[in-house]
Amino acid sequence: MPLTVEAVDVITGSHPTDPVTELEAVAAEVQEITASSIVKNHLITSMGLGLVPIPLFDVSALTTVQMNMLRSLSAHYGVPVRDQDLKSMLLSLAGGAMPVLAIVGLSSFAKVIPGIGTLAGSASLSVLAGAVTYAVGQTFILHFEAGGTLENFDPKQAQAFFRRELAMGKCLVHSIRDEINGSKRRSRQILPQ
Repeated sequence: MPLTVEAVDVITGSHPTDPVTELEAVAAEVQEITASSIVKNHLITSMGLGLVPIPLFDVSALTTVQMNMLRSLSAHYGVPVRDQDLKSMLLSLAGGAMPVLAIVGLSSFAKVIPGIGTLAGSASLSVLAGAVTYAVGQTFILHFEAGGTLENFDPKQAQAFFRRELAMGKCLVHSIRDEINGSKRRSRQILPQ
């Protein structure tokens, strides 16, 4: 005797769902995963740029990566974008976290000092670059998912969320760095010397 849909529902405890509702839920999840992937790819790029030993080039390159991320997120959410607005928007959003911007600048400038300055500047800038990129990305994901556009984005209103995401970004960057270091240790243990 073949099982009917009603019998399967009784056995599994599930109820039939509306296919349209289920499809919308899947589409929303795919949109969220894609947006998170855009941010993560740019976060990793930012971390790598933070390691470049050339002072001030890293800050300029970081701005370019973040502008590219915003272009990608805008395209993903179907939000029109004008490049001339992006840089000022980034600066005003990150400007609310002035101590962080000051540390980014000092970390970049520390690379001028040969040896220890280059190492310390690169390490700290790598972490901060990734964290700031994450925070910018998460802030704009929230804004775009709420139906916002670049024209109605208010950096002052987004400051508290940005600072919270910056703290989360630092934790995420440290976990990524630890994961990479763990992978290196495991590969050294596996490979013969």
